[in-house]
Amino acid sequence: MENFDEIIRQHQRRVYRVVFLMTRDADVADTLTQECFLRAYRKRATFRGESGIQTWLIRIAANLVRDHQKSRRVSFWKRLVGLENDEEGSNGVVQAVAPEASPERVLLAREELSAVWDAVDTLPQQQRTIFLLRFAEEMTLEEVAGLLDLQVGTVKVHLFRATGRVREMMKEQQWR
Repeated sequence: MENFDEIIRQHQRRVYRVVFLMTRDADVADTLTQECFLRAYRKRATFRGESGIQTWLIRIAANLVRDHQKSRRVSFWKRLVGLENDEEGSNGVVQAVAPEASPERVLLAREELSAVWDAVDTLPQQQRTIFLLRFAEEMTLEEVAGLLDLQVGTVKVHLFRATGRVREMMKEQQWR
C-alpha cells in the first residue's frame, strides 16, 4: 500500500462526508473518520486490492457508523427503561422488563420473544439475514441492500416472505 499519509489526504474528506451524512453529527463524524483511518492503518496488510482503496475505506466507515448507532441505541434504551441482558444468554437479545410487570407477564414476554427467535431461526439464510438486519439492527431497506449487494426490491421480497413466515409460525403456536 502506498504512503498512508497520502491515502489520508486523498480520501479523508470523502470518508468524513459519508460518515457525516449517515450520522448528521459533526463531532461523531470527526471521531469515526479518525477511527476509520486508524483501523485501515492497522489492517492495511489485509487489504487485498479486490476493490479500490476508497471503497475499502467507505466500507470500514459504514461499519463503524452502524456499530456506533447500535451501541448508542442499546445505551439509550438501557438508560431509559432499565433494559437487562437475557440472563440465560440463550440468544444474546436485550430484553425490556418494566419495573411494575408481574413475574407472569415477564415470563410470557420472554416466552413470546423466544418463540419469535425460534421462528426466525427456521428461515432460509438470506431471509433470516435480511430479517435480522432490518428488525434487530434497525437498518433501512437501502442499508440492507447495500450491505448485502442486493437490489432494494429483492430485499423487500425476502423481508415480506420472512415476516409472513414468522407470523404464520406464531399463529400456529397460539393454536397449540
